[in-house]
Amino acid sequence: MLGAEVTFDVALPKVIWGWLVSTNMWAKSIATGTFLIGLYFIIKYPDKDNFFRKWVPILGLIFIGITLLVTVLDLHHMFRFWKIFVHAHFTSAVTLGAWVVSGFVIVLLISFWSWVTGNRKLFDKVKIPGFILAFFSTIYTAGIMGQATAREIWVFPAEMISMLLSATLAGSAAFLLIDRIYKYVLEEKIRRELGYILFGSAGLLTALYVGELFFAKMHSEFSYEVVKILAFGDVAPFFWLGIMFGFIIPMILVGVANEKRKGQYAFLGSISALVGLWLIKHAWLIAPQYLPLS
Repeated sequence: MLGAEVTFDVALPKVIWGWLVSTNMWAKSIATGTFLIGLYFIIKYPDKDNFFRKWVPILGLIFIGITLLVTVLDLHHMFRFWKIFVHAHFTSAVTLGAWVVSGFVIVLLISFWSWVTGNRKLFDKVKIPGFILAFFSTIYTAGIMGQATAREIWVFPAEMISMLLSATLAGSAAFLLIDRIYKYVLEEKIRRELGYILFGSAGLLTALYVGELFFAKMHSEFSYEVVKILAFGDVAPFFWLGIMFGFIIPMILVGVANEKRKGQYAFLGSISALVGLWLIKHAWLIAPQYLPLS
């Protein structure tokens, strides 16, 4: 192309977005997923919602705190972070994400105060704004990845669906873990429904990742090389272990738990799901960064 100039035709000396960013996405999936799943059960079972009114804000604040911590640690100029609020640039997904997550933190703090004081109406006032903020907090990273136009496998629609399913997977797994730790305080029908959500999320994520890897139309040599790295290269152990521990094993264990009504299998499946989710997010994040940008 006339006037075009190659400016970055070498491999990066290191992975720029590494395990801190992977942990950001993983923790954010848990924080937003517990809110979205918890809100569903609060609305569906208003007479049995004490468990969710308690753990939605607690889990949300813990894991959104982890999200914010690793985000700040990953910034190269962390002490300039305040400028994103004072000099906001709303064409950037990063800026939009910072504002949305800040709003979500406020909702979680209100939800926590609602549980502490027993003021149920206070949570009811913020649950709809909370749903909207949790939804956009879940998907804004897909916007950031979609803006990285040189990374062809990071396509916004697919990443958005992946992150929503990651949230439902992580949220249901987190509640099943808490239920087991506290000696099965949930009713059997609620526990089974959480299992179905985890099972369905894992199945859809398996189809999404495997479909993108083997059946998606590739438009460039870059895409083919990334697929090779994911399936057979340095990142392959993370990817395949993520598929196995994140999706396949949880589906089997949760399926057995729901069929046999044995909560310990759901407990093990939930642990596997959360571990595997981090592995596959890490693989999907770092694989494209092994290649030149042009």
